Formats: sequence, C-alpha cells, structure tokens
Amino acid sequence: MIEVRENRFGKCVYATERIEKGTVILSGWGYTIPARTQHSFQVDVDKHIVIEGPIQLINHSCDPNCGVYLRQGIDALEIHARRDIEASEELYTDYATFEYEIKHFPGRCLCGNSNCRGAITGYKDLSNAVRDSYGQYIAEYLEEMEAGALATR
Repeated sequence: MIEVRENRFGKCVYATERIEKGTVILSGWGYTIPARTQHSFQVDVDKHIVIEGPIQLINHSCDPNCGVYLRQGIDALEIHARRDIEASEELYTDYATFEYEIKHFPGRCLCGNSNCRGAITGYKDLSNAVRDSYGQYIAEYLEEMEAGALATR
C-alpha cells in the first residue's frame, strides 16, 4: 500500500496503490523521549514519542491527504486517508493536528498548497475553521491544552 522513496525533502512516504478515504494506512506506537524533535509525535499534554518506521517520515501539508487519529488512553497512533489517495501520491499530515506548538521548523512551509499558512504551525495557531475541518483528526489533548491556556489568560 505504501513505500518509502526519496524526494527533495529526503525520505518520504508514497502510496503504491489507490487508497480509499477512511482507510487505516499505518499505525504504531513508540518510545517516550524527553522533548519534541523533528520526528516525534506529541501524544499527550507533555509526552512525545518516536515511532520507528515509515510513519515518522510522513511530511507536513497545510491541506493533507491523511489524518492522524489519536485518542487518550489508547497506545496507538493511526494514519487515516482523509480523502481518496492515488497511486504514486505522497502522503501528508498536518503537524498542527497533534502538536500544540512547533519550534523545530522555523522556516517557511514548503507544502505549496493554495491555502498554505506560510509556516508549519502548531494547534495553538490554527483558526477555528481549520480546526473544525479536521474533525476526528484533532488529538483530544490539544483541545484540553487550549482550554487550559485560555483559562490562564
């Protein structure tokens, strides 16, 4: 269903066949690390993990074809097709759907989509409209973090 290939960003993940919307493409869990990195996933308020394998090679897009499905209390992170994905298409997620704040990508976003935000931002920087468009693909703890941040202002 997928393969790792090289492109201008390094190793990336591509579909090898058509993938229908809603399909679970990858799933996994990993080991906890003390701080976020370029290849880690935030999985709770103050917890980041590294998942070995292709899942960590999926690049960011401000209009991704995949969603990250992550629920509290369940040690599984799934990558779902948000729409039909054609063979040879690169897989993308929006890092803001699982990271509250992003500091390890300080430059411009290079996704090239017409609705690009200009930078790889975290959940705290997403508009309500973008948040709503992701539905189930927003990690639950991000909403809790946002509620706590608003309460302290």
